[in-house]
Amino acid sequence: MEKLTVPGNPRLMELIRQAAERGSLGQAFLLSGPGDKSAAARYLAAALECTGESPPCGACRGCRKVMAGIHPDVVTVADPEHKNISVEVLRAVRADAYVLPNEGRRKVYIFPDSALLDARSQNVLLKVLEEGPAHAAFLFCADNSAVLLQTVRSRCVEWKMQEEDPSAAGRDDRAGRLASLICSRDRLGLAVFFTRLEVEKAKREDLQQLLEDTRQLLAERLLAAEGCGGTPCPLDAARLNAAAELLDRHLRQLRYNVNVGHAAGALSVGLGRILERDGRRA
Repeated sequence: MEKLTVPGNPRLMELIRQAAERGSLGQAFLLSGPGDKSAAARYLAAALECTGESPPCGACRGCRKVMAGIHPDVVTVADPEHKNISVEVLRAVRADAYVLPNEGRRKVYIFPDSALLDARSQNVLLKVLEEGPAHAAFLFCADNSAVLLQTVRSRCVEWKMQEEDPSAAGRDDRAGRLASLICSRDRLGLAVFFTRLEVEKAKREDLQQLLEDTRQLLAERLLAAEGCGGTPCPLDAARLNAAAELLDRHLRQLRYNVNVGHAAGALSVGLGRILERDGRRA
């Protein structure tokens, strides 16, 4: 019997498993980063279709069909006739999403390369992402999450992939340090952290990646706060969410030629204000 795995991503597997067991898997997901997104999409699709006791069990009929690529309710969206996925194909997906599943628990639509979705195509999907039926689920895969419109990303649970054998951990270490400073409400540590970035004259691309990685870590802490596994955080969910939104706002600003030093200083002040609030009002 084939064992369902996501190479190099045990934490992601645990997050999916915990959410599936609680019945809290949502309707839209974004799998981003350098890892094996095809394996992750298959694992998530199996969890959505699994009828076993510990989803994805890999043994039930739903899991076996997903693994074999023959589940009638799991669709890989493609458009071989065009360079990008056409609006017509996505309109057909949107219409099909409202039809009840053939035999499974959910209808799952996998987009293996979200870079093939232009802005017009993504807008076709917005309504079904916002107000679609509970039985429909959408799995977006992307090397870089920025290929999706913010309006689409905001409706997705994003999980950042890791390479199977990551060797350069410096970037992750720095993001982990920033996430820890936020979670521990260490405002002085944050000031020192961002001052060092300014002194070291961090490159725009490096700061963008740092904010993206840290935002993902905070998202995982939020999932943990909701009981979906992962590393717990002593910071309340309201401030965690506010911090993640601040990072995302500055991440978008950096794409429009905002000065790196200005961004670092503004982040230090903004995060400090969020962390000094009373948690009940955050």
